[in-house]
Amino acid sequence: MKMMKTVLITSAILASTPLWAQTATTAPANTSTHTQPAPYGDNPSIFKVLGHKAQQKVQHTAEKVDYGVQKGIAKVKPKVENAWEDTKDFATEKSVIAIEKTQNAAVTVNKKLNETKEGLIGSPNDQPAPIVSRPLSESSTDQQSVPAQQTPAS
Repeated sequence: MKMMKTVLITSAILASTPLWAQTATTAPANTSTHTQPAPYGDNPSIFKVLGHKAQQKVQHTAEKVDYGVQKGIAKVKPKVENAWEDTKDFATEKSVIAIEKTQNAAVTVNKKLNETKEGLIGSPNDQPAPIVSRPLSESSTDQQSVPAQQTPAS
């Protein structure tokens, strides 16, 4: 008996469903003032509405910030490019000057090194200095020449 009541109620509900369904022919055809439905539905919760409004505000703020950043970049970019070119030119000039000064310093150092070496050791082209030997009893301030004894070079 319960089974029969359940089948009867279920069939009545299923048979009446098309009566409640809305069809396209029942809507008025010439309505010119069609309102845009809200993106969050007809009867949303307050949290959906607040979430949607907050999302719109954040998106709008992000667009404004992006516009400001693009405008700032457009102002600064030519100045930065000019500064970069000036920096490259300045660096090139300074490197050329530094190379010249380094070469001049190397030449000067080599010259001074050779002069110092010649002063300490002597030039290979010069004759060795004569060795003068005198007896200890003679004065070194005496102007008499004494024949020099040469020692063999080793």
